[in-house]
Amino acid sequence: MSVQIKKGLIGGIFTLVALPWWAVVGADQSDFDSREQQTLRPHDFDVQHYRIELDIEESTHSFDGETVITFSSTVDGLSEITLDSVNFDVSHVADESGETLNFIQREGYLDISLDRELASNELASLTIGYGVANLDGNVLVGLDFRDETETNPGLVNSLNWPNGARYWFPSFDHPSDWATHETIITVDAGFEVLANGALLSDRVDTESGRRTVHWQQSKPQPTYLYMFAAGPYSVLEDQHDDLPLHYWVYPGDETVAAQAFRNTAEIIAYFEELYSTSFPWVKYDQVIVPGMGGGAESTSATLLTRNVIDRQREGNDNASDWLIAHEIAHQWWGNMIGFRDWGHNWLSESFATHGEYLYIAHAMGPDEGALYIDDYKKSYLTEAKTKFRRPVVTDRWDKGSDMFDRHAYEKGGIILNMLRELTGHEAFAEIMRSFLEKHAYSNAVSNDFFETVNTVTNQDYGWFFDQWLLKPGHPELDVSYTWDKQKKSLSLTINQTQDTSTGTPIYRLPIRLGITTMEGKQVESLWLNEPEQTFTFDVAHEPLLVRFDEDDILLKEWAFDKSTVELLYQLTHDGVIGRLWAVGELEKHIETNGVRAALTEVAHNDPVKAVRDRAAEVALPDRPAD
Repeated sequence: MSVQIKKGLIGGIFTLVALPWWAVVGADQSDFDSREQQTLRPHDFDVQHYRIELDIEESTHSFDGETVITFSSTVDGLSEITLDSVNFDVSHVADESGETLNFIQREGYLDISLDRELASNELASLTIGYGVANLDGNVLVGLDFRDETETNPGLVNSLNWPNGARYWFPSFDHPSDWATHETIITVDAGFEVLANGALLSDRVDTESGRRTVHWQQSKPQPTYLYMFAAGPYSVLEDQHDDLPLHYWVYPGDETVAAQAFRNTAEIIAYFEELYSTSFPWVKYDQVIVPGMGGGAESTSATLLTRNVIDRQREGNDNASDWLIAHEIAHQWWGNMIGFRDWGHNWLSESFATHGEYLYIAHAMGPDEGALYIDDYKKSYLTEAKTKFRRPVVTDRWDKGSDMFDRHAYEKGGIILNMLRELTGHEAFAEIMRSFLEKHAYSNAVSNDFFETVNTVTNQDYGWFFDQWLLKPGHPELDVSYTWDKQKKSLSLTINQTQDTSTGTPIYRLPIRLGITTMEGKQVESLWLNEPEQTFTFDVAHEPLLVRFDEDDILLKEWAFDKSTVELLYQLTHDGVIGRLWAVGELEKHIETNGVRAALTEVAHNDPVKAVRDRAAEVALPDRPAD
């Protein structure tokens, strides 16, 4: 799932990362500790298969439904099951022989009394009839009727994330329960219908003017990944090897959509190689629906915002590749392998966010990749400073959507990137492949990933997971150095200044230090593991540049006071993130002789737009960004 808003993709990646809609309109979450401590939602049955039939009347915002649920008991003596059900009225429940069963529908739930007690592992099935009339449109969660407007045709679509399945079929609507399913939708004959999995049949009754389309998902998945969309779509066909690709767009958008989605096959191929695992579903569709700020990664079919089309029409080529890549990465992370409860949702969102970054770096080059993950850091740090700091893996939330924040997306993505650099890229690739293979088409918890890392590397990374994922916060570092001309040595002092009273640890950090002198550059490796440490290195000549965290790997807040002379050198000799940082530091010295001129030169000539724009903002505040 992605509802981030990212703009200006070319030459600076993005300049705005908005909070998700639920964070904007939801309750105040500033006090994380007040959230309720959760345990895994219990149930004593395991759904094996849903067969969902909906007969939809678009004009009255109504539907009649019948869902057949096949399940097995996980206990001896099961005599009742409780399903989630919201917004529809149940008319009848029957067992596999057609016998009517007693049920009670209460707010949010459907309690069904079985006609016999089931033994452990015994299979049974239920048929549930239900319906609803005159649903309000624009509900976003559940089943949504969309009337025709200037920007979209009339259509119907579901959005199950995070708990919308219960609005259109009775279910155990929780990520811990995985099942296969069929979706059979009857609508107006002029509508096209999309759902998960493979198309089994598509029939039009000319007398009634109705179309019935039958889709089947043969691999298990949780209910929040189910979807369907129906409307007068134009369907564009594409291909990646033997994998069918389709782009479902509004009539009139076909030419622009073909351009907007043209890199889909390349993105899939990139992830297949990156994860050493073939695309895990029988097809991949992308469908435009109204009212979304980003995308929802339903299995084999992703719902996307109309902005994908609009950005392309406005001339912002490739501007939605980050979003397309994020949702495609989800087809492995979150869809092929899931999370057992919301507190482990980083196994989906952090992994997809990391995949998104890696694709951007691959497609657009290392400078744009560096800027991209640097903006991840800024986004997380903004939340950490203005809202709360929480462990990435936690058992505290009031509702599942609480867990989809900048900790789950950006912080987790950065953590995975730090782990990739720590283990080495080859070992990390094997970790990802092994994790997918072991837990394919099922859910997992964070410890499952931890065990995979330790097994593949034959090392214990418990310290890494403990400090980065199981505890809140991040390192806050005060860095300084002195160079001793007589001893020809450089002393680097690092203080960890973060407040540890609320659970943030003293961090164990691998650090690369770049030291550039007139004779060249030396790179030193060191480990930080104390509140204050000093390291001494042989350095024969006065440094022109001391570069802390040489490759910009660490998630950190830091202060590193430098002379104006060194900052001016860094402004034109460092990598893109170092040059940006130098611009920000030189802003403090803007009236110092030569600083404004140097920044003006950079504003005109730096090869990276983001650096030019930042330098112009400091040195030429009245000049519009190029």
